[in-house]
Amino acid sequence: MMLDQARWYAVASSHDLPYRHVYQTRLGGRPLAIWRDKSGEVNVWDDRCPHRGVRLTIGNVLGDELRCQYHAWRFASGSGVCRLIPSQPKARPDEAIRASVWPVRERAGLVWTGLAPEGDPGLAAPGVPIRAIPINRSAAAVEAALPDLAGAILLVQPVEAARCVVRGVAAEGDLEATDSALESFRRTLEAAPC
Repeated sequence: MMLDQARWYAVASSHDLPYRHVYQTRLGGRPLAIWRDKSGEVNVWDDRCPHRGVRLTIGNVLGDELRCQYHAWRFASGSGVCRLIPSQPKARPDEAIRASVWPVRERAGLVWTGLAPEGDPGLAAPGVPIRAIPINRSAAAVEAALPDLAGAILLVQPVEAARCVVRGVAAEGDLEATDSALESFRRTLEAAPC
């Protein structure tokens, strides 16, 4: 599935990322590992260790590094550069060995990324992140049908060709109403013929 190269996509809520947790999601069919280091910096990486391709989402956060579960290689927050290969503890790993790092911003309680996003995500609206609503329809179909909910800003994360997640922010007093409206929207859209 094609992503808009210049666009920022909301792919997680800030509360999905407590320290030491590695969050798993997809964007445009690509698996992502999202995690927060000990200083609070958020990382969005391909969910694949450059050594043997094991999912990094089953790894461990150790301070400012993510350790792969398979051979315990450790990669630096921010750059993704390999810092340690346990089978060669005295050797300095080659700088070319690194996890694939995505651009990342944290705004309005959401984590944003994209292929080569331009500018800033631009969402600085006050509010509280809404519960992520997965919908078994294409992102284009969902964006075309999104309801206009007063007090809420809705965003679509394209997960796969026929699956997306609606994220966004709403005023704190509107969270329950927004959630109910989005659940109803999801049921209606998924019940309709493709």
